[in-house]
Amino acid sequence: MKSLRITLGVAAIAIGSFAAFSFAPANTLNEDETGIFYANPDGSMGDPVGATNECKLSGPICSQEYDLDTELPTNNHIVRGVRQP
Repeated sequence: MKSLRITLGVAAIAIGSFAAFSFAPANTLNEDETGIFYANPDGSMGDPVGATNECKLSGPICSQEYDLDTELPTNNHIVRGVRQP
């Protein structure tokens, strides 16, 4: 009988801990750290890319991902070409 109480007590603690963490509020700070922007001729961050990328053909870097804090390119999501609105 004593071991049954211990088992039920441990189970209650486990269930209570699980429930507490299941309903705990998540981190609501959901800011983007990067974004896709057109590249200026000097490589700096230009206008944000909208729903469609206006870069056509091939050539120099037309748009790429930039870090929003430093405004430096991350060298990801590079699209080469010339912007043709």
